[in-house]
Amino acid sequence: MQYACEAMRPDGTTVLERVEAGDRHQAVENLRQKGLLILRVDEQSGVEPAAAAGRTARKRIPVRDLILFTRQMKMLLESGTPLVPALAAVEEQTARPMMRAVLKRVRERVEEGDSLSGALQQEEDLFNPVFRSMIAAGEATASLPQTFARLCALAQQQGQTRKLILGALIYPAVLSVMLVTVLAVLLFFVIPRFRVLFMTLRSPLPPTTQFLFAASQCLLHGWPYLLGVLVLVIAAAVVFLRLPQSRTWLSELVLRLPLVGSLAGRLLFARVVRIWAAMLRSHVPLLETIRQSREAITSSTYLRLLTDVEETVASGGRMGQAIEAAGLADAVIVSALRTGEENGRLSEAADFVSEWMDEENAV
Repeated sequence: MQYACEAMRPDGTTVLERVEAGDRHQAVENLRQKGLLILRVDEQSGVEPAAAAGRTARKRIPVRDLILFTRQMKMLLESGTPLVPALAAVEEQTARPMMRAVLKRVRERVEEGDSLSGALQQEEDLFNPVFRSMIAAGEATASLPQTFARLCALAQQQGQTRKLILGALIYPAVLSVMLVTVLAVLLFFVIPRFRVLFMTLRSPLPPTTQFLFAASQCLLHGWPYLLGVLVLVIAAAVVFLRLPQSRTWLSELVLRLPLVGSLAGRLLFARVVRIWAAMLRSHVPLLETIRQSREAITSSTYLRLLTDVEETVASGGRMGQAIEAAGLADAVIVSALRTGEENGRLSEAADFVSEWMDEENAV
């Protein structure tokens, strides 16, 4: 049977190879004997129909479930529990059926001799490349408990960022609802009564008053049509937002807004630096860290930044040079990253910058 494998050399470069083996475990062992770190193994014969059908029916793992999973695995592995019993214990304690089914599949693959990163690779639609790369590096360096601790902190910070954004949007949303409610009461109830009063007086009305009376009458007699148009607009917006291109366009639009854009940019860059810090502390090579961090963002502006950073580092340059040239970060952030890079402590510098930016964004 033929397998398509993506692996990493000791120098950090990524290679793609096709391996002939009796099963997936043998293909992984063949690559490990060559001194490669396995990132991905795909069977070329295709996925079984039942498995493919099950995969299409899956949903994204909620952040809360991911936090619980990583926290429990950290506690169990730090206490000396072997990997398979730890997965079985977390599976038993998981209340959500979907998450329990995912952990069952992962545990069964590990019991069959697969690595944890290889088992998670089969769930690539649920676990992002950053998660899988950190697990693979944690296995290679025998530091899985610390890796799960960093993944837990990463998921917790992601949840806190979402809460921060939602909290910032609550006040404008409440004001908008109150504005719409007041306008509806005025146009449907108050203005029609004043219209009757002014009609009985038969006095000339200013253009603005005539416009309000006309708008009120239009809503009173044509509200079913307006409601239908509103439903169509909402449906079109939902379909539009589900398209990947629309999400990219929307993220770019948010970054260009006068007040919200700067905050969104800082939150996005803080997330990228946080991922860098977690992956570098898990001993993931720098080039692979930059490459995998692209999977966590949709903004074309920051994707170009990461591409420039990757090209600069691959050609022997410094990461700080590309970040400074892009002008997407403050001078103090660029200075901290350049200092850490020059002193060989880039992971500590990225960790410091991410924590500092989180504190600044929370204020």
